[in-house]
Amino acid sequence: MGAPQWTTIGLYGFGPTAYYVLRVARYSGHRVFVSSRSARKLEWALHHGANWAGTAREEMPGPLDAAIVFPPAGGLVEIALEHIRPGGTLVLAPVAMSEIQVADYSGHLWGRDIRTLYNVNRRDAQTFLALAAKLDMGLHTKVVPFRELQGAMARVKRGETTATHVAVRVRESEATETAR
Repeated sequence: MGAPQWTTIGLYGFGPTAYYVLRVARYSGHRVFVSSRSARKLEWALHHGANWAGTAREEMPGPLDAAIVFPPAGGLVEIALEHIRPGGTLVLAPVAMSEIQVADYSGHLWGRDIRTLYNVNRRDAQTFLALAAKLDMGLHTKVVPFRELQGAMARVKRGETTATHVAVRVRESEATETAR
């Protein structure tokens, strides 16, 4: 988006938002390394174009120019900083995180830019959305009867859907009838 000099991007955590970033980054010609605790999500990332996928503690194939930490796990910050080359950027996506501790300030922080999503401006968002519009982002909608809503939401939470991101829409007439 606002950083065409980035060539290798690391994504820590691989949920729906990271999936969308992966798709746009690959479309834009960036190499993308994905880190997750879930073997299923690592396979999914590789299936959708990640150049490498592994756990946060694994050695990556090379240094990162930028990284985005998606989970609210402060412990990932130091790991991500270790993987980012001097001059690179770390973006913290969560609104709140667990405590962040960086043991070796001299080695990991110097020469690296740390930002939050609050630093994303309107132009960056418009650029991302314009690129996303060119891609099939794999959004899936399934309409379920209201009486099946609880089970459908439980399946989404357990990751039992095959879709990357799922929106569950309930027929309004059925929800109104059930509420009576």
